[in-house]
Amino acid sequence: MTFIEINQNFGEHTQLLAPFITVIAIAWIYLVYYSYKKYGTKMTIVYFLPIIIATLLIESAGVAGGRYYYPGYIVYLSVVGGAVPLIIILAWSVNLFLFMNLGKYFISKLYRRQNYLRIILISLAAGLFGVCLDLLEDPIAHYNNWWIWEESLTGIKFFNVPILNFIGWFVLIFFMSIATLLIERSRFSENRKVILSISSLAITGSVIFIVHALIVKLFEFVGLS
Repeated sequence: MTFIEINQNFGEHTQLLAPFITVIAIAWIYLVYYSYKKYGTKMTIVYFLPIIIATLLIESAGVAGGRYYYPGYIVYLSVVGGAVPLIIILAWSVNLFLFMNLGKYFISKLYRRQNYLRIILISLAAGLFGVCLDLLEDPIAHYNNWWIWEESLTGIKFFNVPILNFIGWFVLIFFMSIATLLIERSRFSENRKVILSISSLAITGSVIFIVHALIVKLFEFVGLS
């Protein structure tokens, strides 16, 4: 399997895929442009590139592991054996940037001290906002076959979507928000922030993997998965 694949059968086995992709593409272009104008090129890289890299690995592994798959898209990327639509990876960067900034706005109304607790509160809010979106988006996506969860997956489901998926959304956005906010707050130069944001992915990714794996084990222990 190559790193980049082009699908000649756009929209195959899906419904309303073109509007879905269009909304994501417009949101991504707008938010990247907004970030560039407000924060500059280097900080925009900090906000968008690490989550793109992280979710490319996570999503590709999820597809390769047989948990779900994405039919009908045009451009696919694959790094660990699973083909993931490029637009899905970009969508994750939209999620992180949007919910992290919503978290900043929401928490600023409740807690004004500039400390590490504020970073945790913002990240918690960002994760919860992400889960709220996914509680709407994932059932709609599954219904329209924008992505398809394998029927063989066990455990509690919400409209045929495994409950652990929503927990995964929270864990990913929460820890990526913490890492991004810590780098944003640091006194390093913007060049170093870019390098740090990419190099720290190994640590952040390991934490995300370990925490999610522990949650999965807990669900299995209590018979919920």
